[in-house]
This record gives sequence, C-alpha cells and structure tokens, in this order.
Amino acid sequence: MRCMELPVLGLHPYLVGRGVLWLCRLCHCDDIDQPASLHSRTPLPPPTPRHFSFIDTMGSLDTSDLINALQPSIAERLDPVYLDIYNRYQATRLRADQVPYETYNADREAYSFPTSKVTGPCPEVASNAIHRVPVSHPEGEVEVQVYVPTPEAISSGGLADAEGRLPALVNFHGGGFVIGDLKSDEPLVRQLCQRAGCIVVNADYRTAPEFPHPTSALDSWDVLKWVFAHASELNIDPSRVAVSGLSAGGCLAAVLSILARDDPTLPPLKLQLLIVPLVDVRYVPVEGSCKAGPYESYVNNEFAPMLPLSRLVWFYNYWLGTGPDREEKAKDFRASPLLAESHENLAPASIRAAEVDPLVSEAGVYHEKLLAAGTQSKIKIYKGQGHTFPQWDGLNPGSKEFVGDCVNDLKEAFKL
Repeated sequence: MRCMELPVLGLHPYLVGRGVLWLCRLCHCDDIDQPASLHSRTPLPPPTPRHFSFIDTMGSLDTSDLINALQPSIAERLDPVYLDIYNRYQATRLRADQVPYETYNADREAYSFPTSKVTGPCPEVASNAIHRVPVSHPEGEVEVQVYVPTPEAISSGGLADAEGRLPALVNFHGGGFVIGDLKSDEPLVRQLCQRAGCIVVNADYRTAPEFPHPTSALDSWDVLKWVFAHASELNIDPSRVAVSGLSAGGCLAAVLSILARDDPTLPPLKLQLLIVPLVDVRYVPVEGSCKAGPYESYVNNEFAPMLPLSRLVWFYNYWLGTGPDREEKAKDFRASPLLAESHENLAPASIRAAEVDPLVSEAGVYHEKLLAAGTQSKIKIYKGQGHTFPQWDGLNPGSKEFVGDCVNDLKEAFKL
C-alpha cells in the first residue's frame, strides 16, 4: 500500500480470519497500488464486512488488537479521512484515561496519540525563546515560548505598525487540565505565527492532579498579565493582543477574556479564538453516562473518537475532584465561563467546533450566550470531524481548512 494514495483513495480493511484484506473504498477491488484515478467511481457492492473499525496494519491483525474500535453509529458519521487516521493511530492503543494516572505518568508517550505522524508543517520562525513566568496561586513559575515570525513573514503579513511592533496571540494548550505541554500545539502555533505574520506566545500552565482547579486558570491569568507587562521588550503592540486555546485551552481563553474585560489596567483583547472548547462542566458525571443536562452531544457523542465522555469523566475527576465541593467548583466561571455574571463587552469570539464531539452542544450554547449579550461571535462546526482534528492537518483536509480559517481570523482581528 502506498500511503500517499490513502487521503485520496481511502481503503477498507476487511478482517479475514487473523489477517486483513485491504480493499479500495471506491470500487472494492484489491488492486490498491494503482493510482486513484484508475479506480471505478461507481462503488460495487462490498463483501460482507466486519469494518466498523478500519485499522492500518503492516502485517496480520488479531481482532483482539482493536482496543478502541468505534461503534458503527459513530464511525458512519465521521469524515472518511478522519476515520482512517483514528483507526491507524488510536484504535489499537490505550488512551491515558484508560489507565490509572500513575501508570500514564510513568510512561506518557505510551498512552499519548502520536500527533507528530499526522500533524502539518512546522515552519521555521525567526526565534522561539522560552521564558519562565512567575505565577502566584500557589507560588511557582511556568514556561512560555515566544514565536517571532521571519522578516519575510512580517512583510507579507503586513501587520507591523509604524514602530515595527507586532500583534500577539497568547495560546493555551489542551489536555483536560491534566495532560499537555508546550509541544502540544507547536505545529499549529508555528503556522499561525508565519502565515499571519504575528507573534505567538505559547503558554504552559500547571495541571491536575498535582494542581487542581483553579490553578490552571490563575496561572494563565498571570501569563496574560506578564505578556502585557513585557510587551515592549517582546516587541508586541499591546493594543492588538488575542487569546486562543484548544479544548481545555479554549476554556482558559474564554475565562481570560472575561478577566481581561474586568481589569481596567489592560487594553481590550482583539479576539478570543475558542477551538473545540469546554465552557460548562456541570453536567459531566463522576462516573457513568450523562443522565441529565441540556447538552444532547453528551449523549449522541458519548462514544466519540479521541474524547468519549469517559475521557471527560477522567479529566474532570482529577481537575475538579470527586468530593462534596465538586458541584461548587463546576459552577465557578473560571471552570465554566458560560456561567459568568455577564458576557457583555467581551473580545469578539471565533468558535471552531467539531461535529462528532461531546463538547459541540455547549459550544453552540456559548455562541448564543455571547450574541445575546451583544458580544460579537461566530461559530463554525466542522462536519465529520472529531475533537482533536485541529492537530491532524498533515493528512486531513478538514484540518487544513481549519488552520486556514484561524489564519484568516488573526489577520482580520489584527489588521491596522
């Protein structure tokens, strides 16, 4: 099989005994090495399949290897390329939430999705220095990495002001407030830096279980204030700063937009870019399925790829705890920005959600909440995509579209 054909042609692996027969998705023939253009565009009836999980294999495959096979009702709703990627790189391996935290922490790579195999380009930048930022709740420090675009990118982006200062995006990685680090979003932030021609401050923060809620939000707030305090030495135009984040990072970006609005010492933020965000954590149970609440995607997408509801349970139990104060913590707007007293006068929001994701319903509700309060907001739900699709732009056309959309968001927000 030639991997270069896969995104164009697509392949069904039909399990045959202990092995796999690879068949063309277009016409179900087994001549998979010929160019996609030579395959029939009229699909023939397939053989009786056992293909609710499509696994890429370099040899024989025992069905017992299908640790995280998707349910047919979920698989049929996914974009074929997304599904292929999931099943090649996730379906045969355990996730972090499927083992005790101590087991995961002892060998993180073994229980992490191999994003480097599917991510997009990592363009060179002019510099990407790491700074250590003091944080206060509790006292300590976190790292931020400041990406500066090349002179060519600055020139083509046209965002430098008369003094040569650049706008800045402050980004916060995802990981359910339990996992993730500065490397999580590196390909994405490098692309945003170079393609938009802006500075990107990629921020880390301390995570649970060692640092449960609200440490992550307070660390992020300290980071944002540090960026403004050091804007001059970082060559940042403080009047053009935006925040962004994926998943848990999207929650943090939404929280920071509220905190920044309420701090009269800070200039208004230009944009909050909320990528597959979580914004209301009250309805994820301590165990089992979601039996109440307003978000139908918790039910319809309970067994979604990469972020099934059980993974949210695992994350939230470490981040918010399982004790009697869990409900109170979940109502804190620093965990559930949907519950803030006011959503007026916030930075304009761009919400980018995945269709097959437990979080898609609350993303839509947050969009409506912002609009009702008079805050500009737009939302795009990427059809057939699952939670982690933004990081798969090396192979997935939907992910490439997403990156381009984010670049356009930044250019529009930061224009002079």
